[in-house]
Amino acid sequence: MRGTGTFDPETQKFGFEPFNEAPSTQTDVHTCQGGGKRWTTTGSKPSKMITLKSKESSPDQYADFLQQFNALTKDLKPKKPIELPAEQRVVCEQGLECWLDTQKQLVTFTGTIDLQRHTRDWQAEVLRQVQLVVRRLPAAEKFNKMMNQIKQGGNK
Repeated sequence: MRGTGTFDPETQKFGFEPFNEAPSTQTDVHTCQGGGKRWTTTGSKPSKMITLKSKESSPDQYADFLQQFNALTKDLKPKKPIELPAEQRVVCEQGLECWLDTQKQLVTFTGTIDLQRHTRDWQAEVLRQVQLVVRRLPAAEKFNKMMNQIKQGGNK
């Protein structure tokens, strides 16, 4: 807030007189540990704004930013989870999912491991999921069709 501060040494009193007062341009302000801030602007076209802050000397600035971003957006999660299209999924079992994008000729796979169940044998669980990929993909008709198209296109 702008204004003029005055101190009277005789009475030991401090006074402040504001000037150029205006309503705040920020509403619904949220802050988090580390210095991040989220707010909504006021005006004719309100917007959500976020600032993230990390010290230059931080050993992992990306982690600082990610932690602040997650804290500031935890109540802004999408209404529908962001997912790959179900029609492209060729494997979905035991914590493993694989998607096949025939146009881009890409295979994407994700694995979920419950670390509470697999605290000691998490590496074995990763290996099990990789083996599932190797066994299940060749059994998928879409995958075989795409691989044959790539092979034929590569021989031209």
